[in-house]
Amino acid sequence: MRFLEVTVVLLSAVLVMNMSITKSRRKGTSSLLLMVILITLLHLLIEGYRWQMVPSYLLLGLFTLIRNRESQKTATVVISIIWTFSLLLPATVPVVKLPKPTGPFKVGTAIFHWTDTTRTEWFTEEPGDLRKMMIQLWYPANNNSRNKASPYIDHIDLRAQAIGDRVGLPSFMLDHLNLVKTHSFIEASPIESKELFPLIIFSHGLGGMRNQNTVLMEELASTGYAVAAMDHPYDANMTIFPPNSEASAERIADYRSAIPEGTADSIWLKIRNRQLDTRIADVLFILQQLETVDTPLLSRINFQQIGIAGHSFGGATAVLSAMQDHRFKAAVALDGWFVPFAIPDAEAKMDVPFLYLGQMSWKSWNEQRHRHYLDLIMSQSGENAYHLSIRGSKHYDYADMPLFSPIMQILGLVGFPDGRKMVKIVNQSTLQFFNQFVRGNTTIDFSNLRFSSSIQIRRGSATSS
Repeated sequence: MRFLEVTVVLLSAVLVMNMSITKSRRKGTSSLLLMVILITLLHLLIEGYRWQMVPSYLLLGLFTLIRNRESQKTATVVISIIWTFSLLLPATVPVVKLPKPTGPFKVGTAIFHWTDTTRTEWFTEEPGDLRKMMIQLWYPANNNSRNKASPYIDHIDLRAQAIGDRVGLPSFMLDHLNLVKTHSFIEASPIESKELFPLIIFSHGLGGMRNQNTVLMEELASTGYAVAAMDHPYDANMTIFPPNSEASAERIADYRSAIPEGTADSIWLKIRNRQLDTRIADVLFILQQLETVDTPLLSRINFQQIGIAGHSFGGATAVLSAMQDHRFKAAVALDGWFVPFAIPDAEAKMDVPFLYLGQMSWKSWNEQRHRHYLDLIMSQSGENAYHLSIRGSKHYDYADMPLFSPIMQILGLVGFPDGRKMVKIVNQSTLQFFNQFVRGNTTIDFSNLRFSSSIQIRRGSATSS
């Protein structure tokens, strides 16, 4: 809960207690009520309205209506119940404060809209529809940047329904996400340094979005990396393109990657592999654009030091991209989903260092097929392949989701008991891995990770915990 929200709820509690005592002992009710009204107005002006505070707003109206009545016993009971909800709702669905990045630099962010004129879109039937991409870049920025902080999610009025459908929540429970601020500053000037920024490409999973791992993006950028994350159109939860000369409103690419239940395995695999091919082409197109588009910001990127990471289907995208393009010096899969792989065993070899962070087991997947490819890559990738299994974690623990609400754990979407600790595990291990294998300036030692008691570490064929 935010500061003024907490103040409104606590002062409302004082009003409830004041009403429960006898009239002769009751003091300062009018002054206290006036104070609550003023602070509520400040909250609305500064922090903004959100539906989770409706019980508190309702309380204020009830206080005003009944404060002069002689008999208030029933009203006090009703108000006490409403006050309980006014406390619980903002606490269980909070406007979360994202963890601050730990690096020495401020973080800037910029968004790019590019069109790949060499590829037509196969998700639509529109003739000549070219593949369009939305990309967000995080990078080290000047400390004196006074640019506006980037919201965690833009266009929440358009996105809330799609996100809610994905995670099984009504859209109104998500419309406060536009109030969440990041630690990234829009269009901030990059730091002035002789050292160029190593580059990390990030790929989201099915139904994901480019900003789903914002905390990790900011952590990497604060330590000197440039991080480029894309929306894979029609694989993403929703991709929103800016208006063009032909359309005055934003254009939307909705999620179209669901495959009907009962589809034959061979057809399912064919569709998923076509998606993988499209995603890899997205990655390579973005890499090409970053390298060839001439801007002062993009000229700060070091294209000799490139890594790639992804979550879920994005983890599979990262692995196959690194197999196909040797510009990538290292690859990270965050609970990567390898079930769609259809590569011959002899070709499942990573020539670059590989880190897999994931659950202890994958009972909701085709675990045998997934584990086959994970073990195959581990066994063929040499001493620089690492598999970190995190006890108690679930699939969405490897994005920002565990930070947002206790409801996520109740619904079974996340499993690790402490969301902020989970984020630290992901941040520390990913950063340490890229620091060694992309930057080449540290020696990796996952056994020194904080919270190591929650982690089982496998390297090659040897296992330790």
